[in-house]
Amino acid sequence: MIKLLLRFAVLVALAFAFTWMANQPGTMSVTWLGYQIDEIPVYLAMLAFFILFFVIWFVWWVIRLVFCTPGAVGGFFRSRRHRKGIDALSKGMVAVSAGDATTARKQALQAKKLVADSPLAHLLEAQAAQLRGDNSRVSQIYKEMLDDPETEVVALRGLYVAARKQGDEAAARDYAERANRRDGSLAWASTAVSGYLSSDGDWPAVDSLIDRQRRAGVLDRDEANAKRAVVLTAQAMEVERDDPAAAIDLATRAHKLNPALVPAAVVAGRVQAEQGSLRKAARILEKTWRLSPHPEIADTYVHARAGDSAQDRLRRVKELLRVSDGGVEGAVALTHVAIDARDWRAARKALEPHVTERPPVRLCMLMAEIEEGEFGNTGKAREWLSRAVRAPRDPAWTADGFVSESWLPVSPVSGELGAFAWKVPLTALGAPAEDEVIAALDSEAPLPGDDAIVVGSEAGDEDVADAAPVGDDTVDSDEAVEETVVAEAEADLVEAAAEDEPKPSEAEDDAEAADDVVEAEPDEETPAKAEQAVADRSGSQAPESSDAKADAAEEPAIEPEPAAGDEGEMEETAEEAEELLPDNRQPDDPGPRTDRPVNGRRSWFG
Repeated sequence: MIKLLLRFAVLVALAFAFTWMANQPGTMSVTWLGYQIDEIPVYLAMLAFFILFFVIWFVWWVIRLVFCTPGAVGGFFRSRRHRKGIDALSKGMVAVSAGDATTARKQALQAKKLVADSPLAHLLEAQAAQLRGDNSRVSQIYKEMLDDPETEVVALRGLYVAARKQGDEAAARDYAERANRRDGSLAWASTAVSGYLSSDGDWPAVDSLIDRQRRAGVLDRDEANAKRAVVLTAQAMEVERDDPAAAIDLATRAHKLNPALVPAAVVAGRVQAEQGSLRKAARILEKTWRLSPHPEIADTYVHARAGDSAQDRLRRVKELLRVSDGGVEGAVALTHVAIDARDWRAARKALEPHVTERPPVRLCMLMAEIEEGEFGNTGKAREWLSRAVRAPRDPAWTADGFVSESWLPVSPVSGELGAFAWKVPLTALGAPAEDEVIAALDSEAPLPGDDAIVVGSEAGDEDVADAAPVGDDTVDSDEAVEETVVAEAEADLVEAAAEDEPKPSEAEDDAEAADDVVEAEPDEETPAKAEQAVADRSGSQAPESSDAKADAAEEPAIEPEPAAGDEGEMEETAEEAEELLPDNRQPDDPGPRTDRPVNGRRSWFG
């Protein structure tokens, strides 16, 4: 735009000059080299001057063209070669991004031939070799790039990554330290060095490195304060037992830098409480609880004063919840203390808002403890334990997919400082619960399965439940369904018992039939009659009519007489069957049965 305005201004000036000269006619006289020209018009003199100027410029251009043509031709070919090299680099980078190893290698060789002095050509060759899986060639290319100051940092980064993949942590650390010394603003190098120093426990060196990162602009003020708080907390945890005063100082400084850091508040509050400064400990813990509710905060706050009774601890946890309810963590803390104080109503009320849909493992375990402790309802407790097996996992200290039982200052996976966070592990969502849940379920009593519902609260029900088939998986049923099923089962049992009672006429017929059988076989009892008697006593079969029983008495079934040696074995087998099976039931007799489907299944009831 500026050039266009300048050209327009020049044209306007020339037009103005020619117009002025046309309006100012006159003549000129020229005397030069003994020649004199008189009365020359001014416009002709000016025109001759311009023509002479253009002639001189044209001659100069021809002379330059003659002498500069070889260089111009060479420059043309160099420019063309450079353009082809840049095109090869672009196509090679696109091929690397697309995962096309063949095209990437071809374009890398072309770029190296055309623009061999370009750092991008070496980088493209290394990327193509890495895409092919040629790690030795990758390392060789990066080592060649170390000699060039422009590519030294890139080479160090590549060698660091290659060493980490090969598991050579010593070489990786050396490359990271060299890169950090070369340029302190490299985030990857300073982070890697910080992780190595933290693994060594060299916390003063880590603190100085954090300060350099802040000055270099790698970390802002808040990030630097958060990392420095982690360093101070790690130092406080190391000296907590040996030097409580130093631990208080370090943990308090860490708490001031990052009040939401749970381990700093826990260490500071615990040591302050041990030293007798309960108010200071309470202030620190309450401030962190307001920002980051955590079970360790609540536990330290509740047990800050040694010798408190369960009721005293219950009052203290309620004071903490007045500062902030804490959500699930507050409910869990209150429930633990209420269970210790045997205040079952408070414990149940605290968990009610959080067990409506899919409560996590610890809530299911607490509800099982409440059910058994308050009402002694073992069945309901085991139902909650069954739900805990498939419940979502509880929050834990997690960093880069690694789950730790306690907080750690450095991630063992990436070496990042302060990477651990209190959250639900992503890889464990929907996974089975902890081993203690399975151990709690592993008892002698059978668990109800998907194809069985065991009901037994009266005397004698446990024997029937032992004989009933039990599935592998537990059927989750709510309290209303369970009560309905129990009522229906009891009604069926009463009805079956009423039907099993013989009528007077039937009793007389049975007595006559028994007399006939005794007269026919005075010294022996056949297995068929023994089975019929056991079946009548168990009530598992429907009673027959009097006519049918009379016919059976008149025409007894003819059974082969057992051998003399087999008679003792048959009696022993019958006695063992009576001892093993309740109510003298036979092995193929599962007991009273109802064909009424429960939750879409047919169930046996004991």
